[in-house]
Amino acid sequence: MTEKQQALLQSAQTLIAAHGFSSVSTAKIAAHAGVSEALIFRHFKSKKGLASAVLSAGERARASLIYGRLNHADPTEVLRSFTAIQLNVFNELEEVQAWVAMIRMTQENPESHSIDPFVLERLRWAISSVGHGAEEAVARTAIEILERSLLLEFRGDEVSAAALLRGLREMLINE
Repeated sequence: MTEKQQALLQSAQTLIAAHGFSSVSTAKIAAHAGVSEALIFRHFKSKKGLASAVLSAGERARASLIYGRLNHADPTEVLRSFTAIQLNVFNELEEVQAWVAMIRMTQENPESHSIDPFVLERLRWAISSVGHGAEEAVARTAIEILERSLLLEFRGDEVSAAALLRGLREMLINE
């Protein structure tokens, strides 16, 4: 990816994370990146093409930020680690913004939502191993709650974000 493409992608992630996809125009993204709007169309063909790049970057960021937390051999530790994810523990703001931008976009357009197969499978395994039934539904709900808590935290409501994750931990592993 060229330097200008990277600047456009980062600007799109920053603005989408803060305002949502539908509230951000290509003109705002270009102005934030300090380039002409025409470059968006040259490099990404359309706003939809840029959206696809934002989603892909968000998926990579999510994987980078979460996979290591799900590799425990103990299912309770997997669930404990999953329910302890908070944005403020991550040092890489760009990855956090990429993940949050992806979450915001998928909320606006549920058809673009993709659950990471590795995350889903690890959660299903852990949930089943600790004795819950309907592990697929519980895992999908846990992912949704995590995403909501991350959005709350990103918007500055750390108290509500922490309460959501505490409630999720209580439901999953009773602690």
